[in-house]
Amino acid sequence: MANGSFSLPFDSVAGSGMAFAGVDADRADPGAPARNPALYGATSATTLTFGGHLAHYSTEFSGAAERSETDGSMIDGGQGGDPGRLDLPLPDIVLSHRLNERWAVGVSLNAPFGITLRFDPDWVGRYHAVDTVIRGVELVPAVAWQARSWLRLGAGLRAQLFDSEFSNAVDLGSYVQQAVVDEVGFDATTPACLLAGEQTLPGKYDFFNRLDSREFALGWQAGWRAQITPELAWGFSYRSPVEHRLSGQAARARDGWTLDEFNNDPCLSAVRVGLAAMGRSYEEEVAELVEAATSETRFSTDITLPETVSTALIWQRNRWSLATTWRWTRWSRLQAATVAFDNATPTVTEPLHFNDSTLIAFGARYRLFERWTVSAGYAQETSTVDDRSRRARAPDADRSYWSGGLRWQALPTLGVVLSVGVVRGKTVVVEDRTEATGTGHTLDGRFEPLTLVWGGSRLEWRF
Repeated sequence: MANGSFSLPFDSVAGSGMAFAGVDADRADPGAPARNPALYGATSATTLTFGGHLAHYSTEFSGAAERSETDGSMIDGGQGGDPGRLDLPLPDIVLSHRLNERWAVGVSLNAPFGITLRFDPDWVGRYHAVDTVIRGVELVPAVAWQARSWLRLGAGLRAQLFDSEFSNAVDLGSYVQQAVVDEVGFDATTPACLLAGEQTLPGKYDFFNRLDSREFALGWQAGWRAQITPELAWGFSYRSPVEHRLSGQAARARDGWTLDEFNNDPCLSAVRVGLAAMGRSYEEEVAELVEAATSETRFSTDITLPETVSTALIWQRNRWSLATTWRWTRWSRLQAATVAFDNATPTVTEPLHFNDSTLIAFGARYRLFERWTVSAGYAQETSTVDDRSRRARAPDADRSYWSGGLRWQALPTLGVVLSVGVVRGKTVVVEDRTEATGTGHTLDGRFEPLTLVWGGSRLEWRF
């Protein structure tokens, strides 16, 4: 699983132009109901937004990897290149319709989760991670109610499609050697290798492992908007946790070796003799498990995507709008991921140790002319991982957002909205130990500051 935050705040192009400040309370933004369903029907009888964001992020790793629990050898390979990217558009599509003075309905399509990391397949950290791809897209039908002249309430159903891909290389030789040490208390394979003039097991029998899944799940969201004074509004929204039962295909590819070559390796001669002396079967305890671990099968795992609480204030007077947002996501729900396989492949449990994250944003909007409005914003967000829990799949750190936006009222019923922004992290340390596979490989180094740039555009129709 991915160890790091993969939540995306890009609900609204107008909102991203203010660094997401005020979205929960901003009834002037027809894309804001994607975050707070109480805003459906807040201003116009019918509104439609159609657009989205494109984003790209980059970082670089520098460091080294070691087979620390087996022969202590350094793992060869490059530094992985620039693994960062975000290769799909993030939709900002919201349709709102007011039924009468008190009720409105709507639907939104957005992408609340996503990450794409693709390291070079021969990099030094290949046993920890190669590809990490997560895409979460959700359709949210919702209803809003004008409960009082100053209070609107809303609720919606989240229909979420979650698509994931995780891959890495596996050092089967190191795993087998370590398993023998754990079983008998000493290394019985290396002396046999040296006696036969063979390469030792670590790094000798690698295979590539890829897990692909696509699942559908349901959640809900709700919110309110309160007009505190004629100039000040308060918005609040809640997104429920979403429980996914992920299942899919585990594809494996051996790296230039066969099962016969493995089973006939003289390094394992002492293992064969030892098992036979104890009345145990090499075929059942070694050969069959290796075949299962390197053959395609199905897998399953449970993951609960966390709830989010978000609240915002927006103050509007004449040409000015000033806004702030506080948003909290309960990533501490994810402390470990357990993957079970349909064949004899051992169950894998990978520690995650996520922390809750908080985003605080400030933004401003100013109407320059009758048809032109500009905006800007700044936000800070805390990371879900720290130096103690950061892994190769997580170049994540506390980060800052700077953004700007522009709106042009092209026609009485048609507006054009643009936004641009940059996210900047910091240099972070990674000390990743492959505990999940039992090989004890260690990746030590650092990720350069993560930089994400985005651009958004959308059309707005108001009828």
